[in-house]
Amino acid sequence: MEIRKVVLRDLEAAQELVNSVSEADVMPLFNTQGKAEFKSRILPDLATTFDDSRFYTVIAFNNEKVIGFAALREGNYLTHLFVAKSAQGKGLGKRLLEHVLTTTSSKEISLRSSVNALAFYASQGFEATGEESDFNGIRFVPMRLVR
Repeated sequence: MEIRKVVLRDLEAAQELVNSVSEADVMPLFNTQGKAEFKSRILPDLATTFDDSRFYTVIAFNNEKVIGFAALREGNYLTHLFVAKSAQGKGLGKRLLEHVLTTTSSKEISLRSSVNALAFYASQGFEATGEESDFNGIRFVPMRLVR
């Protein structure tokens, strides 16, 4: 397995991974509006994470197949962390998180966790900073990690 910084040619594979994981684990928890919002804004927005001036973004491969994706914005906000279904439960999410966090000296990292990922983030030391919220049908819980 290899984790490396993204390059532009990785965009389509990253979008496919995020879409497949989201279809299985995230979107079933959204209402109709949330599903539409996710497909129309979140998936196309992945391209912004390839901007090196604002993001540190990595992709994970196993035998040339994309199995993970993570993006840290401006050193203090985790915008994406996705692991292929076939690789979940094997420590890849933790490795991706650790990888992006080694690039920042920020004392606090925040994120908006999808409801299905709360246990994972809690196991990595993140704490909820508010109640479950909904933005245009997308459910999330604000969380932070104080280092």
